[in-house]
Amino acid sequence: MEIIEIDFTNPSLIERYNQLFENCPQAFIQQSAYWAEVIKDLGPDRPIFLLCHDAGEDVAGLPLYLYEHEIGNILTSVPQPGPLGGIFYKAEVPKEKQEEIYQNLLHKAIEIAEHHRCMTLTLITNPFVNDIDLYVKYLQPHFLFENFTQYIPLSSIFQGDTIILRDYNRRSMLSRNLKKSKELNCIIKFCENSPQLQSWYAIHSQRHQELGAVPLSYRLFENIYRLLTPKNKAQLVLVQHNEEIVSGCVYVYHKHIMDVFMPSMNSRYADFSVNYANIDYSLYWANSLGITHYNWQSSQNRQCGVYNFKKQWGSLDSPYYFVTKLLCSPQKIQAIGMENLKKHYPWHYVVPFSAFTEGFDKQLFKKS
Repeated sequence: MEIIEIDFTNPSLIERYNQLFENCPQAFIQQSAYWAEVIKDLGPDRPIFLLCHDAGEDVAGLPLYLYEHEIGNILTSVPQPGPLGGIFYKAEVPKEKQEEIYQNLLHKAIEIAEHHRCMTLTLITNPFVNDIDLYVKYLQPHFLFENFTQYIPLSSIFQGDTIILRDYNRRSMLSRNLKKSKELNCIIKFCENSPQLQSWYAIHSQRHQELGAVPLSYRLFENIYRLLTPKNKAQLVLVQHNEEIVSGCVYVYHKHIMDVFMPSMNSRYADFSVNYANIDYSLYWANSLGITHYNWQSSQNRQCGVYNFKKQWGSLDSPYYFVTKLLCSPQKIQAIGMENLKKHYPWHYVVPFSAFTEGFDKQLFKKS
């Protein structure tokens, strides 16, 4: 078994990695070299992708990104907003081979992190693959942060082309909001040009400011639209009323998995439940694409309104983990402090922030 480090100046190696990715329908778009292009100008991250070659074929991959900073370097499997997925492999890889793949890829990741004198190595597991035991065995992490994603197994709410979800078809809050959104007689379509993207982004920025949150970079959405949409890996679905955009959501997807990456609504139309129209449209569209996992990603907690909004559509929870190996003393991270981590490593996970209040000797942390 050979682990190959991908040189991003070598087109043939990138093509091999992309071909492997295309042959792994359970992988996330964030694990692809396409995603590396999307985020490459959002920060100083340098992609260091690993390809596992065995018995004459490429069988598994692991995306890594090196973030270099004078305070200390870190290595992570996916930086920037919406991170998901660590190791991925072909579905036909036998179970007895999977452990060897994890062992070799994780040992190589540790070697790279040590070579670059990183403070931490953090890998993010796949919520739809139960492989946390292999990460623990071969990474021997100091910290585990258990997060959760909400997702809809589309086979559980569709029968053919028809949604059979109980609350969708009877009197309920879900059906009432869907009815309200349809009474507005909106047009739903894919974004067609940059001016429409810019108009939606203005809504995204305004809505985040209303919620007291920082809007994501326009460049991120511009890159998704410019690089992924032509590859049939992303779409911005727009809901329009009298030619005004009232709701929009960026969806990114690969084979079996679609991520609801960023929904944003014009708050003046909140009473018309316009986001319901967007989600409803996207479910039928996802089903037509052969998507099996409609992935909302996570919510702030299980008590918030966003969590309950997703749950009413038949969503389930699935855990995934930020698995962190410390390559420096805990005292060094403590000395840097939580506020400096937030300031100098934006959109990058270094250690669980709860460690600063609950102690660096604790291993497992969980989102509520």
